[in-house]
Amino acid sequence: MPKIMICCRTSDAFGISGRIYDCLRKAFGRGAIFLDDLDQPGASSDPRRLREATDRAREADIFLVSVGRNWLNGIGEETDPVRSVLRVALETGAIVMPVLVNGATMPTSDQLPQDIRNFAYRNATMVDPGPDFDCHIERLIHAVENVVGPAAGAAAAVPASPQPVAPSQINERSSGLIFISHSTRDRKVAETLVQALEARGLSCWISSRDVAGGENYQAAIVRAIRKARAMLLVFTENANNSEEIKKEISLASKHNVVVIPVRIEDVLPNDALEFELATRQWIDFFGDWERSVDALCKRVSSKMAG
Repeated sequence: MPKIMICCRTSDAFGISGRIYDCLRKAFGRGAIFLDDLDQPGASSDPRRLREATDRAREADIFLVSVGRNWLNGIGEETDPVRSVLRVALETGAIVMPVLVNGATMPTSDQLPQDIRNFAYRNATMVDPGPDFDCHIERLIHAVENVVGPAAGAAAAVPASPQPVAPSQINERSSGLIFISHSTRDRKVAETLVQALEARGLSCWISSRDVAGGENYQAAIVRAIRKARAMLLVFTENANNSEEIKKEISLASKHNVVVIPVRIEDVLPNDALEFELATRQWIDFFGDWERSVDALCKRVSSKMAG
């Protein structure tokens, strides 16, 4: 039986973490899941309870961390139980997967203490408590299955979502991959573009689908860009101000990957991106969507064939 641990702060995300726990328990079995809420009154001063939590972290096959909007509160304290248990999980080599809940975003490395800084580079899964909850839970279950094997419960019968392309699977057969560069705030429009391109027979790589849960996010990005034949830049005001996109474009230039900018919004690149994009020919998606997609497919195909 797999060992799956969910770690959360009581004051931050206990309610939604309890719902996640119930869904995973149905999928993988009661004995496979344990929920530790670690900032209850007295948790940091109860050595027995903290020891039990760290023991579970050492034994876990996968360690899920519920990150809500107030998750960072207390993380700078040496005695913070969430920090202590997370540090153990990172040190022992468990698959550590952030689960973003209640509209939270991933903490950056400079927001974290040195001993848990690598947590910022783990690929996160989002679980929203609203109408998309069931869809998000299905995605989380499949991410956990990639680590511990198929679920045994009723949730195992849920049709599988498209599975990510593992780094080792980016080979000659998939050498036509199009890397999708986008701001995390533009994920939905980027995924819509991927659906349109793949419906026309083009193979894409997008982080929200193709980085395995708990995998080092930055390393996966670098590997995918190195293997890509083209990079599609989903350009918006969000992208204009993204430091990560600047790094991705620079890496694409270094590896001679063709960059094709697609303007979703009527904005021009700022000074930091103007040099990199000065010679690129834009495709605007302001009018007829289908016509724009067709034009994009022709451009991508011609660039990849050249």
